[in-house]
Amino acid sequence: MGAKLLAAAAVAAAGILLGLGVAGGSPAATGQLVGDVGLGDSFQISLKDSSGAAVKHLDPGTYTLVVHDHSAEHNFDLSGPGVSVITDIPGTGDTTYTITLTDGLYFFVCDAHAAQMKGEFAVGTATLPTRTTAPTPAPAATKLTAAVSASGKVSLRPTGGLSAGRVTVTISDGSRTDGFRLSGPGIARATGIAFTGRVTWTLALRPGTYAFSSVRHPKAKHAFRVSA
Repeated sequence: MGAKLLAAAAVAAAGILLGLGVAGGSPAATGQLVGDVGLGDSFQISLKDSSGAAVKHLDPGTYTLVVHDHSAEHNFDLSGPGVSVITDIPGTGDTTYTITLTDGLYFFVCDAHAAQMKGEFAVGTATLPTRTTAPTPAPAATKLTAAVSASGKVSLRPTGGLSAGRVTVTISDGSRTDGFRLSGPGIARATGIAFTGRVTWTLALRPGTYAFSSVRHPKAKHAFRVSA
């Protein structure tokens, strides 16, 4: 009888433990990750899952990490909550690790070239930070200078090597009886005949032929080309 009672108690205890395991959730599935660095001594580092996709987010759990370190100039360093995997910079070859990932952010990097060879991924409830890229500033406008003398003689500099894009044209008008005129694709501007002084135009040049002249003598014009 004693042996039967002990057996029954063991079965009951196993049932209780099994019930606790279900209540706590099933164990995280084991997966495989592949780290790769320095193929052909290139400045490339990556971490991919078993399907070959770049790792950006993973479920918590235990993973097999296979690191292919191809170069004596680089190494593979993975760090994050509970994980620190580092290959030697002079060493090469394949190494297999078993790692357990928990909620948080993880980072992989080549320690010799950390500024350019790096990556990150999130695990569980963690998310990668959102990074905004600053807009590329517009190229500075090319500066041109123009003039109208008291006698009506006009000039514009430079007129060679101009490319399409923004320009500023600063005009010094010294004539009370004439003005400066600029025309071409998308532009037809002139200073007033009675105007004297300095004025600046901000214009957008297009590929094509432009011409400048005095207002009173538009046929006596000077042509120049703007490239694409």
